[in-house]
Amino acid sequence: MSSGLKNRLPTLAAAAIMAVLAASPASAYALICKHGKYDVDSRDEAQLKSAFGTSYCTMRRFSYRSDAENFAKNNNMQIGKSCSCR
Repeated sequence: MSSGLKNRLPTLAAAAIMAVLAASPASAYALICKHGKYDVDSRDEAQLKSAFGTSYCTMRRFSYRSDAENFAKNNNMQIGKSCSCR
């Protein structure tokens, strides 16, 4: 193996890991309370704050929408039902 390739292997490995992480759905969905109702949203915190200001709060984040919906259902936080950020 050439010394140039040996020197670039750690950089290539790091780039490959970052590409996999970027493609994974890490915390892509949030169970939120917005305007007094539970909802699942795919926006990040900055986008949620821009859209709803102080009229929302994040309950928990999930990798998959179905996980967020199941958590809400199993914890008596049904989508569309009343909630409070207090």
